Formats: sequence, structure tokens, C-alpha cells
Amino acid sequence: MMKKGFKELCHYMDVTGQCIKMAFMTIIEYPSSIAGWLISNPLQFIMGFAIIKFVVESFGEINGWNYGQLAFLYGISVISHALSMIFFVQGWFMGYYVIYGDFDQYLTRPLGVLYQFFFTNINIFGITDLIPGIIVFIYGCAKCHLAITPLFLVQVIIMLVGATLIRGGIYILIGSTSFHTRSAVDFGQYTQEIMDKTTMYPISMYPESMQFILTYLIPVGWVSFYPVSALLGVENTVLNGLAVPFVTLAVGLVVMILAGAYFTSGLKKYESAGN
Repeated sequence: MMKKGFKELCHYMDVTGQCIKMAFMTIIEYPSSIAGWLISNPLQFIMGFAIIKFVVESFGEINGWNYGQLAFLYGISVISHALSMIFFVQGWFMGYYVIYGDFDQYLTRPLGVLYQFFFTNINIFGITDLIPGIIVFIYGCAKCHLAITPLFLVQVIIMLVGATLIRGGIYILIGSTSFHTRSAVDFGQYTQEIMDKTTMYPISMYPESMQFILTYLIPVGWVSFYPVSALLGVENTVLNGLAVPFVTLAVGLVVMILAGAYFTSGLKKYESAGN
């Protein structure tokens, strides 16, 4: 059983590698397009970070967070945003696949439908979001005088995996509502705006009722605020200590499992492209 499972995992990883390769080959066919994305996407995040710098220099710390700590928080948030754009942005447009019957092609192939929907449509342009995130993250590490140890890197990687799963799971949950509503209304970008505004800044600056929602009901607080607070020792939060990034991973896995179950239940209501 384990041998069969491992073989299947290797098969999925091989398919994913081929899909990434094809995605790269596709974008290099249109160099002017990727050049435009390389200019516009990093610029919007750099400008957003510049606004934070202006606010801190003009009014002081934001709820106890200094400029370097905010840079670290902002960098982590943008990196997880970029990773979710690469692997899960298709969830924004799930409604169109439902309405126009495009899931038919996935149902006839010997691979998981949810896997095919996301990993055969990888958004390589999301890398253009990754660049400013890495730059600001490194800058934040320097401003906070953080020692880049192997343990620190492991914690950051685990945190980012969990954060990406949280974002991706939320996209799947929202997109899967299309199976029930039969609607192509796209709430993805609105959701992204909300998530960006609540992950790039300390959620402790919001009222307690909002903090509760962002922690337990819509767990975006675990994308960046709680794990970064623990790593930097900024303030007392729900949990503290070196294990908090692992909590982010656990939350991400739970959100993704729930999203997968909701998607599967919705897929049973899919009516194909028939008349």
C-alpha cells in the first residue's frame, strides 16, 4: 500500500513538474507581456511598502510595531500572496468553469479533479509578485538584525507553506460556492484585497471583535501576524514560541482539507455542459 502511494505521489510530482515547464515555455513566447508584469506587479508592492515607511516616519510605530518589524511582516505577507497567486489563483475563476462546463475535461482524466484544476493551470506570472516580497523580507531581516540560522529558515519555510495553504484553501472555498449558486460571480479579487489589508499589517490594531473573526472564523491572522509576532517577540498573542509557525502549517492543512471536502461535495452537483 505504501509503495503504491509513493508511486502515485511521484507520478503527481512528475506531472506537476511538466506543467511548470510548459507554463514557462508559454510565457517566454510573449516576452513583452512578462516584461510588463515584471514592471507593474513589483511596483505596486514597493509603493505599498513606501506608504508604510511614510506612515511610520510621520506618526511613529503602528501599534507597537517599528519599521523593521513591519517590513518583515509585509515581506512574509507578500511572499505568501505570490505563492498563492502561482498555485491557487485559478480558484478566483472557478465559477466560469462550472457555468461553461470546463470541468468536463478534468472528469475524463485519471487524476484528481482538484489537482488538475490548479496544477495544470499554474500561474507563472505570480513570480513577479514574489520578487518584491523577497526583497522586502530580506530588508526586514536586516532591519531587525535577525540571525539567519538553519532553524530560522525552516520556521520561515514552514510558515510560508502554511500561509499559502490558508490562502489557497480560502480561494477554493469561495470558488466552490459556484457549484451551489450556479453563478460565475468572481469574489476572488475582493477576497484578495481583504486578505492583503489584514495580513500586511498587525491585526492587533483592529477592534477585538475583528481580531476574533480574523483568528478563528477566517484564520488569516495565521498567515503572517501570529507567526511573525512569535518569531520577532513583538507582543503577546494567542500563542507564542518557536512552534507557532508549525501552528500556521496545521491551520493551513485544516483549511485545505475543509476546502477539498467542500469542493468534492460541490462537484457532485456539477451538471456538465449539457443542454
